[in-house]
Amino acid sequence: MSARVAVVVLHYDRPQGALACIDSVLESTHPDRTVAVVDNGSSATALAALEAGLATRPGVTLVRVSPNRGYTGGMNAAFAHARSCDAPYVWLLADDVTVEPGAMAAFVDTFEAHANAGVAGAMTLYADAPDRIWFAGGIVEPLLLGRAIHRGLDTRDDGLWREPDRVDFANGSCLFARRATVETVGGFDEAYFTYWEDVDWCARAAAAGHEVWFVPAARIRHAVTPDTGDRLDRARRYDMRNRLIWHRRHRPRRVAHVFLWSLLQLPRLVVLGRAREAGLMASGLWAWCRGRTGRMDP
Repeated sequence: MSARVAVVVLHYDRPQGALACIDSVLESTHPDRTVAVVDNGSSATALAALEAGLATRPGVTLVRVSPNRGYTGGMNAAFAHARSCDAPYVWLLADDVTVEPGAMAAFVDTFEAHANAGVAGAMTLYADAPDRIWFAGGIVEPLLLGRAIHRGLDTRDDGLWREPDRVDFANGSCLFARRATVETVGGFDEAYFTYWEDVDWCARAAAAGHEVWFVPAARIRHAVTPDTGDRLDRARRYDMRNRLIWHRRHRPRRVAHVFLWSLLQLPRLVVLGRAREAGLMASGLWAWCRGRTGRMDP
């Protein structure tokens, strides 16, 4: 059986990041691969810089999407390109990650050893602090607030995770999957617009019998952009609404508990002097109550 991997990097206005990601992929020890970049409606300046960089990297395909489709729409364009490639595996990467040479081979080895593995995530370290973990597999809390948790977040990479194991989700910055899983599950659900769309995709894969794994030997580095200012406000609103959308779909018996526990957090946040955060959470709760999906930005 072929172990070819269709690698697709999603790019938006970050040409140097995308080119660095591509360079790291091209240094992979796994030789059987195709590499493409999906440009998600970048500015003319960024697209020109990307094209100039790709001119010195023969064999890398450029796919243009215009206008910008948002994160979920861009990922779905990346899924569509990966499905068109003659490869049993697909690897979707964000333009702010770089991969270690053995990462692709580690994914392939894990999938060849576990026939039911359908999607997997990598050991993800901070690019500016490569001894510290950003993601070591995703877990959705079974109790109380039902948050999506990055296992190992901000802890030192001390070798605690050495063997592949089952998790709830892989992070969207690095999704490795069987093509058969992508064919079965389809793309990201644009009802989320941003936040929780990767958690939902993995839950749909698991429900269809395609296991979700974490592969610690697949190591990548992520140039994490902190959520501050308007970006943080946006995160709080979308996280609250989308957490409830996810639970209604995938853990319906828990949705009332998550709603009530989240509601109880609001007066506590006000007392702690975090009234703005409480207001943003309330906005997300109200959006869910109204059945609002997709983009919420003004």
